[in-house]
Amino acid sequence: MFRVLFSTLALTALASAAVSAQTPAALPAQTAPLPAAVDCGSVTCFRFRVPAGGQDPETRANLAMDTINKYLGGRIGKVSTRPAGRNVRLLLNNDLVAVVTPADAAAERQKSVSALALRWSRTLASAFEATKAQK
Repeated sequence: MFRVLFSTLALTALASAAVSAQTPAALPAQTAPLPAAVDCGSVTCFRFRVPAGGQDPETRANLAMDTINKYLGGRIGKVSTRPAGRNVRLLLNNDLVAVVTPADAAAERQKSVSALALRWSRTLASAFEATKAQK
């Protein structure tokens, strides 16, 4: 019994010393946000990799999916794009799904914002059409 107690105390002391020995310089630097998927049904339409408009990728994806889910399973799902300055707005039934920015295009290695918006809109339209077929 004494050996078990002594071993436990010794391991706890070693673990505590190892954690306290880490200096702030040894801790990992702040990393870029993780990509956040935007799904329509069982299809991942696109992923936000960068923040935009003061929102992190996860928030952007959640807002996009809120709009998509509002129409999911319905009969009408018109996907369109509209220029908005240097950005392009991706719309579903005239409701905003996403604002595609130059940073999004750079993160996706696309030549232009409009090219990326077109790619995302085609994927969303195809995925939305597939959800209608399941009805």
